[in-house]
Amino acid sequence: MKKSTLQKAASLIKPWHVLAALIALNISIALFIGNDYGEAWDEPSYYLYGERSFDAYLRGLAGRELIPQKHIYFIDLRYYGPFYTALGWYITNSLTAVFANWSYPDIWHFVNFGFFQLSLVALYHVAKRFLNRWAAVGVVLLFSTQPLIFGHAFINPKDIPFMTFFTISIASGMAMAEAIQTPREGKAQYSRHNLIAAILFGLFIFTIVGKDAIASAIGSIVAFFYNAPADSIWEEIFSMLANRADRLPLDSYTHKAVALGADRILIITAFLIITTRKAYLDYTQGGIKNIRLTLDRELIARTLFAGLLLGLTTSIRLLGPFAGLLIAGYALLTSDKKSFTPLIYYFSVAALVTYLTWPFLWDQPASHFIESLQVMRDFPFTGAVRFMGDNIAPSNLPWSYIPVLITVQITEPVVLLAWIGFFTVSIKSLKNPTEAKRNSLIFAWLILPVGLHILLKSSAYDNFRQFIFILPPMFILAGMGWETIRQKINNQWIKAAVFILLLIPGLAGIASLHPYQYIYYNGFVGGLPGAAENFETDYWLTSYRETADYINNNASKNAWILAWGAGYNVRGNVRQDLTVFDFDTDDVEKLYEYAVITTRFDNHIHLFTDAEVVFEVRKKGVLLAVVKKIK
Repeated sequence: MKKSTLQKAASLIKPWHVLAALIALNISIALFIGNDYGEAWDEPSYYLYGERSFDAYLRGLAGRELIPQKHIYFIDLRYYGPFYTALGWYITNSLTAVFANWSYPDIWHFVNFGFFQLSLVALYHVAKRFLNRWAAVGVVLLFSTQPLIFGHAFINPKDIPFMTFFTISIASGMAMAEAIQTPREGKAQYSRHNLIAAILFGLFIFTIVGKDAIASAIGSIVAFFYNAPADSIWEEIFSMLANRADRLPLDSYTHKAVALGADRILIITAFLIITTRKAYLDYTQGGIKNIRLTLDRELIARTLFAGLLLGLTTSIRLLGPFAGLLIAGYALLTSDKKSFTPLIYYFSVAALVTYLTWPFLWDQPASHFIESLQVMRDFPFTGAVRFMGDNIAPSNLPWSYIPVLITVQITEPVVLLAWIGFFTVSIKSLKNPTEAKRNSLIFAWLILPVGLHILLKSSAYDNFRQFIFILPPMFILAGMGWETIRQKINNQWIKAAVFILLLIPGLAGIASLHPYQYIYYNGFVGGLPGAAENFETDYWLTSYRETADYINNNASKNAWILAWGAGYNVRGNVRQDLTVFDFDTDDVEKLYEYAVITTRFDNHIHLFTDAEVVFEVRKKGVLLAVVKKIK
């Protein structure tokens, strides 16, 4: 049977063609709608943090060339890795001349969305390891057309970049694991020399990233000898090494001991000894031609690249090492002891990259990293969380919080397909140990973060935005569910038609909720109208931007405007003669002409109760913000 012209043309299209076309379409759309979004709550602070971090990259920390006004130690953002914000700040500033008619936040939103496209490429490369290439493209299409993800991709400079780099880390880590599993011919990977060399490399990196911990340990040792009783063997040893211990204070000897760098000297010496010994043994066994590097170049390149990306991911959020643990588990399951040596290099490179790209770690890397972990673990959020109709403290949320929100904020077809994929893959994994090893990464990526959140009763707020990074494996499971259904359909055109139907809820949500796609809820709870009284909606107050036109047209000259909690979203869009305040103060309340108030926490009801509501921001009939006339 002869193929039609349309079928012949379709056969020439490759999966990467569709992926490239999707990214080009997304960028084109962003050029038209990228300047429609309001600023998210934390964005102004992130812009400043990005500028100061990039300045630190160029000038160093305070006390060197970094002037105090540019110092990076401010509020709690120092505990966040700055890599993306610094890079985004540089790119955004470089694009200001190109987007001359766009505001600075709008350019940031375009840059955020541009980086989001990298997650689509990474997701494709992960998905194709579990699905055929066309099904992997389908996964990317479903992912890219989620209203929740689409909206966050513009306005979220924290969770979307982390999800992007986390997915890239998984893709590059899997590529490394595959190189370990299938080494090039004649390249022995697991040898005693390679393992010892890797350990020494890791120890050398630790002398950099753990320098403060090492200095503290050296200080304790020096203090022990310095304070040893007179005439004891310890005092004699110290007198021999230090000479006239009574002439200098303890700190002087500690400083000298640290500055000596004996730890690095010992490590380098040990490396030279074992390398020389290895070369000598190779030479005696086969001459000069037998002296060779036993790790192949492809594995070295993949390991260094994966370590680099893991380090950058950690320099965005402290959960980055979880990607490394997933890859380590995957590599050990698939390659056993062959993984030891590459994994040591992998984590060592990641640690070094994290250190180099995070200025807060430069002077005290170990202690500041631990401090960041403690702060993030106990992050204080004093507001309530609206969930299932109740206002709940973030530390007292029910175990179902994350599972329920994912179920009601992702489109219905994806949720159903993911469950089909979950059960299908689980059954296959039980029957096939090889399948179980491969699929363990997907299950661990999706389930472990939620499971730990439930077991540890960790705080959460702003819906599940901090858990966006676990969505890629859910969509891969959905792709597996789609594969199960697709195999039962014989006609190719029907398959295509069914898949298009799967995309429609997402596309409709993106179009109908613009520019508030991030508040999407699916039909399981009655859409946005059904969710409005039961769940969070515009928790980042992006709707304030829409009130600017009313303020501009109605406010008197030099009027004072209150924009409750998010003055920046109004300040950047109203007339220059207007003064915008972020929060109310009793002594000047009578001076405000208008107040812009969010419906979050029912503030629009409790604040200025006697004032008239003169303007409302609604989406699908749901009230997001109001403007009240105060005088």
